[in-house]
Amino acid sequence: ALTAMLGKRFTAAAIAAFTAVSVGFVPASSASAAPKNTKIVLVQAAPVIVHDEGQDPTSAQGDATFFKASLSRAGKPFGFLSGTIETHDLVLEGANREVRLRTLIFELPRGQLVAQGVSSYATGPDFVPLDVDEPVVIAITGGTGAYLGATGEVRTTRRADGTYRQVITLLRN
Repeated sequence: ALTAMLGKRFTAAAIAAFTAVSVGFVPASSASAAPKNTKIVLVQAAPVIVHDEGQDPTSAQGDATFFKASLSRAGKPFGFLSGTIETHDLVLEGANREVRLRTLIFELPRGQLVAQGVSSYATGPDFVPLDVDEPVVIAITGGTGAYLGATGEVRTTRRADGTYRQVITLLRN
């Protein structure tokens, strides 16, 4: 049964490959066909953090943390970042890690960008931020204004001084 299943998969893959070649399909990895992406590198000030009303700043499933911070680009003010971080899942016993759902809203001069995804955090008795110099990546899920229909990713790196480096990569469609 496994051989038959593999044979069907191979046949389907071969037909798809033949069809792609015969109609002139060019893979996205082709250097000549790949459009250039846009990178926006921002520095986020240390955020102001607020926890759900009545909640202690703990790491329990469902806990939500809200924050806001100013952004700069090339040393000049460039909008604000606000967002929520919700403890989504507590990871394996003894691992001292948990998964948090992050929603980031970049309020930029030409519109907003929204990014979401999960990231791994250390656990502790109080709210623990991202690890220093360990980048995490989440997806851009949309935008407004100049960023309408935006797709791509945000790479967040916490720095030792409490600020963050936010690298936004926008895909050209």
